[in-house]
Amino acid sequence: MCVFCGSTLPDTVIRFRDICPECSRELHICRHCKFYKPGVYQDCLETVPDAVKDKERMNFCEYFKALASLADAGREGQKARDAKSGFTDLFSS
Repeated sequence: MCVFCGSTLPDTVIRFRDICPECSRELHICRHCKFYKPGVYQDCLETVPDAVKDKERMNFCEYFKALASLADAGREGQKARDAKSGFTDLFSS
């Protein structure tokens, strides 16, 4: 599933330039990889030779393996909507 919109992806094979059919975001990103783990060295369980700076942008990492499913899929947009709603409610009378 896409971490940005939560849509189901066509298959578990993600190629370098694939994009999400729903939100048009790049899919070959660290956050869609099974080796991505925030907090460990370079946020990756593999010993990658070059650090990937932006974990939400397309990269050419050869270690990339797509996750079968993502527990947090779609929460990015929901968290943003909740924050905006809370902010709006704060100033409404």
